[in-house]
Amino acid sequence: MNLENSIMVCGFGVSGQAAARLAAYLGKHIVIVDENSTREMREQAAEIRKQYPGVKMDLYLSWKEEITLPRCELAVMSPGVRRGTPLFRAAERMAPRVASELEFALEHISCPIAAITGTNGKTTTTELTTAILRASAIRAESAGNIGHALSDCAIEVCKRRVNYLVIEVSSFQIDTISKFPSHPAVILNIASDHIDRHGGMDAYAETKFRIFSGSLDAPPSARILHSGLLEYKKRFLPPGLPVTTFSATDHEADFTLENGIIRFRGREILPFAESALKGLHNAENIMAALALVRALLGEDAIFASCVRDAIRAFLPDAHRMEVFLEKNGIKYINDSKATNPHAVNAAVATFASGRNIILILGGLDKDMDFSELAPSLPHIRQAFLIGQCKEKIHEAIADKVKCKMSSSLESAVKDACSIAKPGDCVMLSPATASMDMFKNYAERGCRFKELVTALLTAAQQSS
Repeated sequence: MNLENSIMVCGFGVSGQAAARLAAYLGKHIVIVDENSTREMREQAAEIRKQYPGVKMDLYLSWKEEITLPRCELAVMSPGVRRGTPLFRAAERMAPRVASELEFALEHISCPIAAITGTNGKTTTTELTTAILRASAIRAESAGNIGHALSDCAIEVCKRRVNYLVIEVSSFQIDTISKFPSHPAVILNIASDHIDRHGGMDAYAETKFRIFSGSLDAPPSARILHSGLLEYKKRFLPPGLPVTTFSATDHEADFTLENGIIRFRGREILPFAESALKGLHNAENIMAALALVRALLGEDAIFASCVRDAIRAFLPDAHRMEVFLEKNGIKYINDSKATNPHAVNAAVATFASGRNIILILGGLDKDMDFSELAPSLPHIRQAFLIGQCKEKIHEAIADKVKCKMSSSLESAVKDACSIAKPGDCVMLSPATASMDMFKNYAERGCRFKELVTALLTAAQQSS
């Protein structure tokens, strides 16, 4: 095998498959490695061979440590392949350079990019930024952790089908990047999440701040930061490095919310109430999107009428504070995408009216600190706990909130609906990942909606 024309793709899920497609598009010899072997993987490999018949491909599915891999010029790691694992170490031995799928794709993208990271709000901000750019007559696409792998978008950029990219970037994707390219970027917030992966809050925060690593010489408009993160800035960025800030509560920030009006340095952009997005956290997501548009298109662009129209027309993503049903004065809210305590606090703050929240919590533990749910506890009438870490959540909140351990989501929904009364909100906002019981947060949210709808329909038919 020619070392200079070969790429090893480690992990053949969504990101790995996209990386293999980009490598094939570039005419590289591809080595695909995964510790699992599924029908989908084999079908995807066959599809790449069919689409790029001249490209050589070697498959190492069901890979084990005793299987020697060939030498390659580059090993591209999917986000799910952690540092220190046998596959990661094997790739390091057989390739002089290891890069994440995100880094590999970025090396082949020449168009302007806006990058978004943070614990919560990434998808909303990414999609809103894309919507604003499109309203400004720009061919923009969302990519990255949002579900559209960046490597696929890199091919579209090479074919000149996309002019701008807005990238949602997870800490997993930044983790293996030595230096993030110089593009406008924002850190929305930092709260307890993925501690099992990073080992502690400091390491998690430091990983997030690496999104600015390539833009230290860029204008301040390219480095966008929630003003509540300025203490982290002192630790992880050079002293005195200017940034653009935003906050719904800090009126000293560049983008602010004052008397219900989103402003930039005192100049009105639009009333927040005109947006379909609710809650202070979403006001900050709008500010972050506007700050990115300013960095890309200039300050005048954010005051254009088409920008205001795009914000007014933007609808929130499913599974995030989704009020999918309201009956007999009770709101039923699917917030399955709330996979950490910080996201739960935002949802509860948005819908709380006294102690009116009936909350379903629990799922896969990521070694998070559930004491961070403290701001929500005065508003929770009862919590129903499910999943792998329900005992850990119980230990953190049971002295402040009435809790019940539930054997399943079905049981929790049944009990939650049975005690709801007018003015209450029955909310799935788990504060955890879903993979102990479901394929992903979307499947969990859809199942919650199905269960609630079925229960209420059956109750109506029997009455």
